[in-house]
Amino acid sequence: MCGIWGAVNVADLEAAQKAARAMQHRGPDDHGFHIAEHPIPVSLVNTRLSIIDLSDAGHQPMCSEDGRYWIVYNGEVYNYEPLRTVLMEGGHSFHSHTDTEVILHAYMQWGSDCLSHLRGMFAFAIWDKETGSLFAARDRLGIKPLYYTHIHRGTQEKLIFASELKAMLSCSLVDARLNMAGLHHFLSFYAVPSPYTLLEDVLMLPPGHYMVYEEGRLTVSQYWNVQQHVPNQASEEDLIVQLRALLEGSIKLRMIADVPVGAFLSGGIDSSVVVALMSQLSGERLRTFSIGFDADGRSLDERSAARLVAKHYDTDHHEVVVTGQHVRDQIDHFIRAMDQPSGDGLNTYLVSQATAEQVKVAVSGLGGDELFAGYPQFRMFQRAETARGVWGSAPDAARSLLRSAAQRINAVDRAMTWLDGDLLDRYERVRILYDEETKMTLYTDTTRLSMTIPETIQKYLSRFVHPAEVDPIAQITRLELSNYMPHTLLRDTDAMSMAHSLEVRVPLIDHKLVEFAANIPSEMKVQGKQSKAIFIKAVQDLLPKSVLNRPKRGFEMPVAVWMRHELRDVVEDVFSADSIQRRGLFKQGALQGIYQDFQRGQGPYMRVWALVTLELWMRQFIDQAL
Repeated sequence: MCGIWGAVNVADLEAAQKAARAMQHRGPDDHGFHIAEHPIPVSLVNTRLSIIDLSDAGHQPMCSEDGRYWIVYNGEVYNYEPLRTVLMEGGHSFHSHTDTEVILHAYMQWGSDCLSHLRGMFAFAIWDKETGSLFAARDRLGIKPLYYTHIHRGTQEKLIFASELKAMLSCSLVDARLNMAGLHHFLSFYAVPSPYTLLEDVLMLPPGHYMVYEEGRLTVSQYWNVQQHVPNQASEEDLIVQLRALLEGSIKLRMIADVPVGAFLSGGIDSSVVVALMSQLSGERLRTFSIGFDADGRSLDERSAARLVAKHYDTDHHEVVVTGQHVRDQIDHFIRAMDQPSGDGLNTYLVSQATAEQVKVAVSGLGGDELFAGYPQFRMFQRAETARGVWGSAPDAARSLLRSAAQRINAVDRAMTWLDGDLLDRYERVRILYDEETKMTLYTDTTRLSMTIPETIQKYLSRFVHPAEVDPIAQITRLELSNYMPHTLLRDTDAMSMAHSLEVRVPLIDHKLVEFAANIPSEMKVQGKQSKAIFIKAVQDLLPKSVLNRPKRGFEMPVAVWMRHELRDVVEDVFSADSIQRRGLFKQGALQGIYQDFQRGQGPYMRVWALVTLELWMRQFIDQAL
């Protein structure tokens, strides 16, 4: 696991050194540079967190034997050993036992089609000195990030890419200007969805995409997507057997390392299954890590469930008790670590901080809810389709009467959204923080004038909708895998863990497992009130019944409590008249009204917290210009 940075039409060792320092947390074990003036100026940087082949043979940037190709790479390709064998049989020779060298030779052998052979998480760039071209790619699900900008200033033209925005800003080649389109989407998703970022002219390469830069032209292409849902016709018993084998295979691959591997253990089914299978497959005592809270968060504390699993598998279990003061003391470090503002990620930051003191690699249960219909909205969408069928067959007079009532009764109005609205109308209700109308009431006249006509929430989300898909579970699965998971969960996991030089692996979203699970019939995922039904059946022998039968709970932190106590001075400063006027983005009355609603216990705390992280991020990344 590493940090990467590069620039084409730039040969600048000082800029490269600044980028390396900005990413040192991503790779504290080693760093390297490749700076060349000819035939085209290029600068490449890697900071290395040594996980596989700890020797100097894994040093990056790494070049091919003839000096033509140079690679910088961040991630892990778990099937590198069988790929290495295939390539050796094809005449390739190797000088290390790293997956980095395997990727390099795979590209030399297959070109862009090398991506179809890779199984893992990755973001890498390969410079071809002979053709003066750059090939860069990001993994299928978006586990590893890759930012880039293509700059044209007069006769000057350059391409710059990096693992983090901090590295982009550090080299003084990218301006610290706020991107208004990114801001507009952040307010909706409390994260910034790709290809947007919060920096003007800087983009994020979307998951499952690669880009090619040659002779001043940049092209971006998609190489993978979740396929259309076509229900697998095998029996449930056969699907359970296949699912269990894929789970075991994925977890076994993610235990490959030349350093100790631990696991996050929240007490939920997903992380518990990961711990159970890791314990069985390794035959060694596993280190596990959980977060808990003091009295302020007692109702949210799930350590008791985590302890049951830890005891059942005799893990070396560690608990982190988080307090509001702990968060207050580290708020500046947390904001810097997030790299882009997010309403989420605090939990990963804190558990990663403790985990990194003992291991370099941790395995997470992230992705199970998105893949196997674990969230309540999956059942809500399913019930809505049934209700819509009844609604559609109701007499016109009855529907007219209910629509009239909806204008007067909020509860009926909310229900009408599910009856009259389409897929994206309903998805907005469960995933959007500020809708289009509300956002426009927040902006000052100056902010609105500075925006080109922004892409709407529905226009953005429509790119993830498959036109032939009608099954509601399949539809929302696609949206969750394409939107919420990569832009919020995975991005936050990468930024927060790597801030502490910790690699986090996510076996439940191995792409082969995702492709298989996408075609499991929806009625096997949601059975009555039981979510993730087939997943639970596939792993029911692994866990105590008390864990299997626990009601679904999303991981929550007592952020609202902390905002009223230990973090109150931070929040009040952000919502002060001076701060709002100085920033000039939002209307003072509108923002202070949101804060007053929060103080009265009205509305989700996230509406306030997202604005707090946004303002604190701008102070560090825009005002101070790293």
